[in-house]
Amino acid sequence: MIGRLQRLIAGLWLGSAFFMMLAAAAAFRAAATPNEAADVVGAMLIRWHYIALGAPLLLFFLELRRVRALVLVVLFVSIVVATLQGFADLRIRSIRASSDIPISSMRRDNPIRRQFGILHGISSGLLLMQGVLAAAVIMTREKSDA
Repeated sequence: MIGRLQRLIAGLWLGSAFFMMLAAAAAFRAAATPNEAADVVGAMLIRWHYIALGAPLLLFFLELRRVRALVLVVLFVSIVVATLQGFADLRIRSIRASSDIPISSMRRDNPIRRQFGILHGISSGLLLMQGVLAAAVIMTREKSDA
């Protein structure tokens, strides 16, 4: 029973990470302005952070019963990555909220736009890392269940 629950949680975590990446790309292609797309993606990210942090935390506590070091390390790293992504997202939101004009309307050499771009890159990389870590947990589970 616990094994099935863990697979379900890990599958939800992995699927939601890749859905988030696909949906963000689609939002920027379909929205009338980059600012509108950013609003949509930002709203999705708020919910994603609950999954990104909650799934590995729950799996970590469920895994403590089996004490498989590799899985526990991957889950711990996942929790750290999710926390860092949440902080990066909060900073991105702060930059957007404090700006009188959309970030995409600023000149490329504007220090605020550059800081925003760096944080956006970090956040995107951390999202991708979450997907990879979720896949690693699933692969590790499958290997040990076989």
